[in-house]
Amino acid sequence: MKQNGGKQGKGDHAALADAFNKDEARVNWHDETLWWIRQKRDKAAHTLPEWELLRETASRIKDNVLSNLGGYLEQFEAAATANGVTLHWAADAAEHNAIVLSLLRRHGVDKMVKSKSMLTEECHLNEFLQEQGVEVIDTDLGERVVQLAEEPPSHIVLPCIHKKKEEIGELFHEHLGTPAGNADPQFLTHAARLHLREKFPDPAGGTDGDQFCGGGDGGVCGLYQ
Repeated sequence: MKQNGGKQGKGDHAALADAFNKDEARVNWHDETLWWIRQKRDKAAHTLPEWELLRETASRIKDNVLSNLGGYLEQFEAAATANGVTLHWAADAAEHNAIVLSLLRRHGVDKMVKSKSMLTEECHLNEFLQEQGVEVIDTDLGERVVQLAEEPPSHIVLPCIHKKKEEIGELFHEHLGTPAGNADPQFLTHAARLHLREKFPDPAGGTDGDQFCGGGDGGVCGLYQ
């Protein structure tokens, strides 16, 4: 769903859900797709005998970090700074976005290549930078699909799960010049890969999201498929 100004899907959640649920056939397709993904996840989990122990351990680590977040952040800042990293603090989304823009302006950059980041999504960084004349290119395939469609992600991990392959094919035909009517997932993925590779050599800023940071050594960890 689109709204003016490039900020789509920001309307009342209940109203948007009501509109979505009126299309029963699409709702059924969406549910079947999510259950198919859940089955794949369960199948992978069953290959690890220690799966539940790993989940419980990770949950306890997360609870501990959130309960002592202030101290861990200061510990990480000290270690990262010692490694030569410049760390910025932001009190809210507006300050976060202003810091990113100031860094781009300082280096004369008017384009940013973005990897998947939920923080920047929550801060509406894309919309902010585009309003300031900065081109933003999402490189995560799902994020790029919804960006071209001028829609927000519909899922935290699967941002374009609400899109059928035929709709993605039409979108790529419009924006990437792929043949009309081609909805083959492998072909579309390859076309997206070629499209995005053209963006990397250009002088641009870059941003990425991290899964966790190490307070002891000031390192950051990102996991990619």
